[in-house]
Amino acid sequence: MNISKLKIVLKYLTSGMGGVVDYLLDLLNNALAGLDPAKKDRIVAVLNLSKRVLATLRSLQWLCPTKWQIAYGETVGAVETTTDALADLVLTPEELKKVADAFQKAVQEWKSGDDETCVE
Repeated sequence: MNISKLKIVLKYLTSGMGGVVDYLLDLLNNALAGLDPAKKDRIVAVLNLSKRVLATLRSLQWLCPTKWQIAYGETVGAVETTTDALADLVLTPEELKKVADAFQKAVQEWKSGDDETCVE
């Protein structure tokens, strides 16, 4: 569950910022899919990955086009929600629902049209 800097560069060069965000969210989604609430070591591993994804998204925000900033903000918020839910190393059904809702909203924003109110 490592984030490859080389893959980030390649994704950016071939697919732009959308490819980078897709790559990071895929990593986190795959980790979340294999999460077992009964195994604390697994929760710690996913928490660490979530923190790294969040830090990477924040550090690359300046590369995101203005017309995508709202969706990007929703994505960062979804990863923050995930990180917060995992921080106590206990995953409740309410926290799982909160994480799922945040990710659903972020994906919906990301896949919707560009924000035409923003001017580059």
